[in-house]
Amino acid sequence: MNDTKENIINNVTQLSSYATTLSLAPAKQVLQLRDELLALPNGTKWTLGGRSGLNSDGSPLQYCISSSNSGLHGRFISDPSCIIGPPKERYQYSYLALQKLYKRTGSIDIQKICEEMLAYHLPKEQEILDEYPDGVFWLGASPDRSGMAVYVDGRRGGHNASWERLRNWLIDLMPNNTEVDSFINSVKPFADIMSIGLEGSNLRNLRAKIYFRLSKLISFKDLDIPLLREDKFTTFLNDVVGDKAIRLSGLVFNIGFHIASSTMFDAKIDVCGCNSCVKLNSKEWIALLNKTTLKNDVKPFPVDDSVLDNQCAISYYGMGVDRKGNVRINLYLKNKLLN
Repeated sequence: MNDTKENIINNVTQLSSYATTLSLAPAKQVLQLRDELLALPNGTKWTLGGRSGLNSDGSPLQYCISSSNSGLHGRFISDPSCIIGPPKERYQYSYLALQKLYKRTGSIDIQKICEEMLAYHLPKEQEILDEYPDGVFWLGASPDRSGMAVYVDGRRGGHNASWERLRNWLIDLMPNNTEVDSFINSVKPFADIMSIGLEGSNLRNLRAKIYFRLSKLISFKDLDIPLLREDKFTTFLNDVVGDKAIRLSGLVFNIGFHIASSTMFDAKIDVCGCNSCVKLNSKEWIALLNKTTLKNDVKPFPVDDSVLDNQCAISYYGMGVDRKGNVRINLYLKNKLLN
């Protein structure tokens, strides 16, 4: 059965309600941003039958709480227009949502570079979007601060083509960067690109983001990325996964480049929170959240086991470290599907 706008909204109600309690913005404003990010069409003009790859259960919305020693920051991440089936139609409607988001989030300054990213990574002919059955991009924005994110599916053309396209794009973005070639040459033999993104509100804070999954079981040393050699990552993974086996698809690696300074800025690892990867009950999750935030001297998450039992489930749990050694821990929540 094809999902409808009403079904999707009903299936993100608990997550949305929880997000309104965390935001400083009025609840109406939080829900309005959610709806703009989901970009679900009205009427019968569009062909239904789409699906979302954002969460393992097919739901198209996350609320990410990022914790650092300076505080908490929340934002939505969405898979826009997910109910539309044909990739071209879905892209056309979600693209309209992207255009509105630049102004809505005070991010007009980065519109040109975001549009150039789409042009660089998508087929020249929009008719040829068959490689995007789950949609072309995801969107992110916070109800509490300016700035936005757009993440493009980076897999087009297969392993070699996607890595070389990424290399050329990053070099075009940052001609003076000396780390792009070494990064790609080190990671390409062991990993596949998942998505490529831009995050920020202006050209001073804009970052290019590269998300990849390992295709082979290797060590951080083999990846040869200095930022990933931080002992904090090993400790975090030991705390979250322990000695349990986890499939390679359950780990998502992320490298960020600060475009204005042409430098590799941060690294992050996210662990899938589904039962196949991290099988924890609500109380065990809360104990883990408390342990890892305390150990890394970041703010505790405003989540208790009643939230995880009744409103939200954990989609991903991750840690990031920037080149200055600053730590952030990200909790990606999705709607709790109650039977």
